[in-house]
Amino acid sequence: MKARVIDIVRQDRGNAAILMIGLLSIMMVLFIFVFNLSKIFAVKEEANTTAQQASLAATSVLYSQVDEVINDYEAALIGTVDKLPESIGKKIQKKEFELQSDSSYDDYSDNEIELEALDIVLTEELQRGVGKDQLHDMLNIELYETIKEMEAQAQTTIIQNNGNLSGATLVVDDGQVFVRASNTVEGTSFKGFFTDLKEDLFQTAGGPKVDFLTELSKFDVKIERSLD
Repeated sequence: MKARVIDIVRQDRGNAAILMIGLLSIMMVLFIFVFNLSKIFAVKEEANTTAQQASLAATSVLYSQVDEVINDYEAALIGTVDKLPESIGKKIQKKEFELQSDSSYDDYSDNEIELEALDIVLTEELQRGVGKDQLHDMLNIELYETIKEMEAQAQTTIIQNNGNLSGATLVVDDGQVFVRASNTVEGTSFKGFFTDLKEDLFQTAGGPKVDFLTELSKFDVKIERSLD
């Protein structure tokens, strides 16, 4: 009888041990599932950062070309009009001061105010300026040719953020530069679970709105370029 009781106790202990091992395995699978889920959200955020920084970098290339075009335009005006208008540079400085005094721009950085002022003044010049047609043509040509430089800068930024060029695109639409890019998530496996979890997570982000672009005929339609 005593031996029988001992056998039952041993069997119960064995069953309990098996049950415990099973529960621990289930808990580990759940833990790895949650861990992989957190990795997916983290990589998705990384992809958003990659796309955001790439769109800002591409937009900055666009703006960097504008000053040169303005200088060439104003030099070309000399001798073609009876009286030279106030320079675009001075108009931008005045607009900057005006925006800095406007409470609705309190949350803007100095750089954002500078770009906003440039955007407003150029839009007005393209609509009503003395040499608006000439300015339109010069910006149209020079900025459209800058798209290749924008692509290159976006590609560099994506790579710097450990992103993927495969499937990445740059789009200029309605005066805004958008970049679609991805980062890769790789899952952590456990006993055959999640072994195939590897995927490129895509996100799309846009840079600041550049209103004067909508005044240019070459930017009046959606421009899309592959960054592969």
